[in-house]
Amino acid sequence: MRRHPSFLMLLVFIAFTGIAARSADAQFGKLKDKLKDRVEKKADQKTDETIDKALEGPKKTGEEAAAPAEAGPPPAGEAPVPAAAAQGGTKTAEDMTLYTKYDFVPGDKVIFFDDLAGEETGEFPSRWGLEDGVFEIAKAAGQNWILCTNRGTLFPKITPGALPDKYTVEMEFFSNAGENDGWYSLQWVDAEGTEIGQLQIGYSYMTSLEILHKRLADKQIPKLPKGKHVLRVMATKSTIKCYIDQERIANVPKVEGFAPVKFTVEMNPYFNENKAALIAAFRYAEGGKTLKEQLDEAGRIVTHGILFDSGSGRIKAESYKTLADIGALLTESPALRVSIEGHTDSDGTDDANLTLSNARAQSVRVYLVDNYKIDAGRLEAKGWGESQPMAKNDTAEGKAMNRRVELVKLQ
Repeated sequence: MRRHPSFLMLLVFIAFTGIAARSADAQFGKLKDKLKDRVEKKADQKTDETIDKALEGPKKTGEEAAAPAEAGPPPAGEAPVPAAAAQGGTKTAEDMTLYTKYDFVPGDKVIFFDDLAGEETGEFPSRWGLEDGVFEIAKAAGQNWILCTNRGTLFPKITPGALPDKYTVEMEFFSNAGENDGWYSLQWVDAEGTEIGQLQIGYSYMTSLEILHKRLADKQIPKLPKGKHVLRVMATKSTIKCYIDQERIANVPKVEGFAPVKFTVEMNPYFNENKAALIAAFRYAEGGKTLKEQLDEAGRIVTHGILFDSGSGRIKAESYKTLADIGALLTESPALRVSIEGHTDSDGTDDANLTLSNARAQSVRVYLVDNYKIDAGRLEAKGWGESQPMAKNDTAEGKAMNRRVELVKLQ
């Protein structure tokens, strides 16, 4: 059958318009994808700007920018620092001057540890649960943080249950060094889900502790400088001590009827001009036996209280109390000889970990000789790297357990 020319032209037109429509749909789809990417990048940029602003604070100009930062006054009532303790600035250890009244020793059996390593920026932290609020992972200053831009509460995913007879909690938080800072609260919760205790810090200097709805401590501390700080708790079934960095802010000798089963963390950046509150690493551990008990029973001391910066052999100031206890034990037992042995987790190469663990053991040996006048002949030092783990290296808790220093009794 012969086709009319106009009919053939109509078929061509229909085909062309179909192709054009599909092409337009494809182009529109690409445009939508580009717009979506642009919106997402804008949101990420806004988050980055929020956290950067919180970390950096307002820009300084002129004389204010040129002037060096002044160190705050020492805590009220501090005694002069013994010469042995004020050895800071050496290659082996930080200055421990401010820590001579510091008696915190971290628990040695890690129940929960999260330094947010491996978390995806913009996502909710995978090892935490949400009660309310908006939280996400943000990266700044070379590490991950949990960022809160409105008031909210989250909790570490720990199986609820009676807390150990002895335990410690450590939580890193960011101070903006001003009255526009918000509030950070570590809360104890009972089996019914009711908050029964709260330790908090606000405005970088106001602290308080409430247990069973009774305020037991209310202390103002010197305003914290801008940067990362640590909130700490050292508790037993009936006593609680609380700290902000080296400052003890509460010491409760007796608590009755207090039966928490888990912790929550509330962040409230409302008063922060940058509308951002930040926390980082969280460590919860069961307390252990005394150094002497360990040595008498097992012939060795295992401690997680001697701390170092990542990848460094330099001892951190927070190690003061643990080192003081070791120094006292060696002084009181002049015939005691020990091997100081460093251990790492499995991150990094075998050779690097071996070198690092040896450097840390040597630093501890030097510190004890220099500051407690222990005869160097009584102390050996060696590093084992990752070769002698206490726990599997497949969890954050296991790795935290494996990063340790041991003192092994020598015959």
